[in-house]
Amino acid sequence: MVKRKEEIEVIEAWLNNPQVSTVGINQAKTLGIKGLGGVGKSTLAAYFYDDPESEFKSLNFEKKFWADVSAKPDFTVFAEKIILALGGKPPQRIDITELINNLLLLLSQRRCLLVVDNLETLLDRERKCQDESYQEFFRRWLQQGTNSTLLITTQEKPKLFQGLDYWHTLGGMKIEEGIALLNKLAIQGTEAELKDFVEKVNGHPLTIKLVAGYLREYCDCQLNQFDFDDKKVEKVDGLHRDNQDACLDWIIKQHLKRLSREQKQFITNLSVYRLPFNLKAARKQIPEPNLLNKLLNKLFSLRKKVETQEINNQIDVREPLQELCNRSLLTKTKDNKYQFESLVQKYVLQQANTLTNAHQQAIEYYKANLKEPKSWQVLEDVSEYLEIVDHQCELGQYASANKFLNSCYGFLNLRGYYGVSVEIYEKLVPGWRLKLQPEDKSDYAVSLNNLGSAYNSWGKYPRAIEFYQQSLKIAQKIGNRYQVANSLIGLGSACTSQGKYPRAIEFYQQSLKIAQKIGNRYQVAVSLIGLGNAYNSWGKYQRAIEIYQQSLEIAQKIGNRYEEANSLNNLGNAYYSQGKYPRAKNYLQQSLKIFQEIGARHEEANSLNNLGNAYYSQGKYPRAKNYLQQSLKIFQEIGARHEEANSLCNLGNVYRSPEEYPRAIDYYQKSLKIFQEIGARHGEAKSLCNLGNTYYSQEEYPRAIDYLEQSLEIFQEIGTLDLEAKSWFNLGDTRKNLQQKSEAKTAYENSRELYQEMGLDKKVEKCDQAIQDLVNNDLD
Repeated sequence: MVKRKEEIEVIEAWLNNPQVSTVGINQAKTLGIKGLGGVGKSTLAAYFYDDPESEFKSLNFEKKFWADVSAKPDFTVFAEKIILALGGKPPQRIDITELINNLLLLLSQRRCLLVVDNLETLLDRERKCQDESYQEFFRRWLQQGTNSTLLITTQEKPKLFQGLDYWHTLGGMKIEEGIALLNKLAIQGTEAELKDFVEKVNGHPLTIKLVAGYLREYCDCQLNQFDFDDKKVEKVDGLHRDNQDACLDWIIKQHLKRLSREQKQFITNLSVYRLPFNLKAARKQIPEPNLLNKLLNKLFSLRKKVETQEINNQIDVREPLQELCNRSLLTKTKDNKYQFESLVQKYVLQQANTLTNAHQQAIEYYKANLKEPKSWQVLEDVSEYLEIVDHQCELGQYASANKFLNSCYGFLNLRGYYGVSVEIYEKLVPGWRLKLQPEDKSDYAVSLNNLGSAYNSWGKYPRAIEFYQQSLKIAQKIGNRYQVANSLIGLGSACTSQGKYPRAIEFYQQSLKIAQKIGNRYQVAVSLIGLGNAYNSWGKYQRAIEIYQQSLEIAQKIGNRYEEANSLNNLGNAYYSQGKYPRAKNYLQQSLKIFQEIGARHEEANSLNNLGNAYYSQGKYPRAKNYLQQSLKIFQEIGARHEEANSLCNLGNVYRSPEEYPRAIDYYQKSLKIFQEIGARHGEAKSLCNLGNTYYSQEEYPRAIDYLEQSLEIFQEIGTLDLEAKSWFNLGDTRKNLQQKSEAKTAYENSRELYQEMGLDKKVEKCDQAIQDLVNNDLD
């Protein structure tokens, strides 16, 4: 690397400055390098990442990871790779919050360097991350990041980082640096010629490298033999953000013009690979048995004839690939794979006439390298399947693509790779719709349903409903009753999540009726569980109990002990909500026993926690404390920090009596600390609210207001309407006791407005009564 001295000095000064911090004394650094494509952002970042001469080494980072996000990896993939590289273990059940918690915890426990390269590929037009999981991770990093350093390279500065000062806008190289790079690349010319050229290309490193590759190959390294004409550059076809893009396109065009027919076909074929490719993948892009022989002879003047059989069995494409690297049209990765500069690949693909054979060869390569399902653990294990789907979509082979996607959809769903599912189905579904054959309509309806389910699991309910409805319409039209029921179940789930319980119940009742008619007990069970959940969430606990009893009966008949325990646990929670604590405890004890027998420790701890709450509600505090302490111990042992904090919060509730307020406050403070560390905003707000209510009970109203206002701010931020309304009401009570009647009235009114929006009439009446009491007190 030709060192860019000024830029290195600036960034090194930031890296060694303890004040470059997002959270003060913790010295968490967030630095950025911003600039045009090909200007050298990644190269500059790499200097600090792995250059042995860099003073950056003095910071003694224990771990480091380079995350290139140019391929727009799903956040779960991004997080898992970093967690593994930093010595952690990703959670078995993929949960975005848990992934972010684990990642931030690792970054806080040791001094690490995390480089996020090409961040602009994740941004939308408003410079926000398109994937909300990335947005949430970066937001929480800014709030909670400790010890480690985040170094970002990007063409655009994300809006989230707008207020941070430690961002370096990287322009072209200085004249002397550009000349030094040309010298290093063995380009010859007078000082004036070299200077003039560097000025013409604005010191743009990628342009310099591409020109150098051209000169080495065709001009004997002589700069004066290169016909660089500004007017020719201006005539380059295509849309460009600026003149630098036009210049790059012109240089790439000159390269391609000088390639032989075989070379052009080879590089065009290679351009269909989205991921870095190895030698085997490159060999598949030699479409004819004798083409490589021609290619090698034309490129390198081979003296020895290569026999056809040798070509078929031992094709060596390293030299052709290296020639493309020499021209800077390809780059070699650290793990000996090859990839395009993104700007080069984009141009090559735009110029291609047909890519049908190249996509087909890529499919054959990936089919030959599929991994057995029993070995699947992480997303990379199914990457070949996903690449096959992508190539088949490019060829318009949608029905075949759907079959490959179906083979790994269950794994994607189980592991929580919802973003990946959405991305690939969003490519499959629109194209397939335009070429849909009658015999494919049933499978197409399933693909729509799967896309809806991915959106539903991702929390994007309106989009989920849109695809469920499309799936339902097709399934009804073709008379596929099984798929009709599936679509209705999906619609019921999405409506339950939205709090539209009557509508959800209607969908579940329809799916249940169909499942019973066609005799599919699995669908009957799923419909019943969904129906019970809708009633339970709606507060109609007796109806939920009746339905859970039916799901329990089916689970027992089919011998599914896990679902049997889940049904028992659901029954226990429903009876608890009814205040029928003995019955609740009975079901919870049964679920606890099964979970213990099958070794489901997480669910065992949940049952213990629920039992503790049930005993607490009965006023049996010693038993409640015992169960909650057991659940706390298990959660601590298995590293479930969110649940650990919940248990601490519940223990605080048990100890919240006049004689033990200090102990309750201690538990709430501990839970608050964990919730803040893991970034669980809902739990954080709940702990703040409990602290506020405890201080209210102690008649320490100013402190109560402080905590309640903090909890309210978070509830408003995360959009939890019921708890926001409750916080407003508690603030009203507190301010009323401080004789702040105007503020109290405003708080009650805000609470009333939210309850009215949710359609909770009894809560609205409670607010009205509180407001009337204030008015009556004024009259008195």
